[in-house]
Amino acid sequence: MASPRVFISSTCYDLKHIRESLKYFVKGIGYEPVLSDDGDVFYDPQIHTHDSCLDEVSTCQIFVLIIGGRYGGIHNDSTESITNEEYRMAVSNKIPIFTLVDHAVSSDHHLYQMNGKNNDIDRDKVTYPASDNVKIF
Repeated sequence: MASPRVFISSTCYDLKHIRESLKYFVKGIGYEPVLSDDGDVFYDPQIHTHDSCLDEVSTCQIFVLIIGGRYGGIHNDSTESITNEEYRMAVSNKIPIFTLVDHAVSSDHHLYQMNGKNNDIDRDKVTYPASDNVKIF
């Protein structure tokens, strides 16, 4: 019987240590981790690397989304991040999704929400200490 494949989605460089730890956890329970920066994604030279990642999501049985303070790179055919597009692919394929959110980003999100009805400020122009873009929220 084949091991379930677990796609680990996040921005890469800022969350490298978390991604590595999660990779070893997934291996430890007998599943196969799939990370774009670890050689687990087949990069077809005929298509954009972003699309190769999206194609790989479809081959997995579990999707783990890690949300940190960086929004990340924009997908080549979208205004959204590649991580966001990977998430949407998992949703469209009805793959179970598990989401981990950095505590500081969660606090920023709470501040963003608390000021949602405050018409005296433009909450999109507020500087959030742990988050580089309100699209993370």
